[in-house]
Amino acid sequence: MPYSNEHKTVLQAIMHEGALHEARGKELVIRLFKHNNTAQILSEINTKLRPLCMTIKSINCEVTGELYWIFANTVQDKTASFNSEFSQAELALLRNVYSEIVTSNSGWVSSTFCLNLCPSINLKLSKTDAEQFLLEMVNRQWLCCKDGKYYMGVRSIAELLQYFKDTYEGNLHICTLCKQELFYGDKCNKCDAIAHVYCLQNYARNHNSLGCPNCQFSTSRQNFSSSNASAMDIDDA
Repeated sequence: MPYSNEHKTVLQAIMHEGALHEARGKELVIRLFKHNNTAQILSEINTKLRPLCMTIKSINCEVTGELYWIFANTVQDKTASFNSEFSQAELALLRNVYSEIVTSNSGWVSSTFCLNLCPSINLKLSKTDAEQFLLEMVNRQWLCCKDGKYYMGVRSIAELLQYFKDTYEGNLHICTLCKQELFYGDKCNKCDAIAHVYCLQNYARNHNSLGCPNCQFSTSRQNFSSSNASAMDIDDA
């Protein structure tokens, strides 16, 4: 099928949202193309984008498991580039939050800890301004927040993975199931294998097993129940 105005509309919707929820993307494809073969439409768009070193990536939120479509550059380097509309102090805070998430054993950092980072940043940033900035990062899917904890957002995973690989090479983990990098997952208490929560949920359904997919030992999350949080859930505390 030739690249059409309908393809452009899907691409513009993804670019406008930054991270478009798959459910909304499917609705758009059905309305424009009268079918639900989203894989075909994304493939046709990506064929057009390939010479421009751009692509549409499908990325799962590590907290909710929900799938998003993200417009990303296929050529990444070790320099994390962020929108110039934000101040140097805000970007310094974001990089510090990234560092804490990546180097933690849990894959998250508390909102209180993030706000307490402000005095350690050379450039002036009040806790009120920092809180508003982090809220904006959640709204734009650069971060995910649940119960007062910040996790890596889908846009950061899609667009800044090479930066994280180059900067925190020794701290990145690989999902034992999908073999992709992960920042937040479920770790086996016996063999230390780690996997995305949504990968474990799929494994449990397909194999009727709650054991570790690597050693079959019962893992820390017994029921693998899906989190009800969304990337927009901000704890007010």
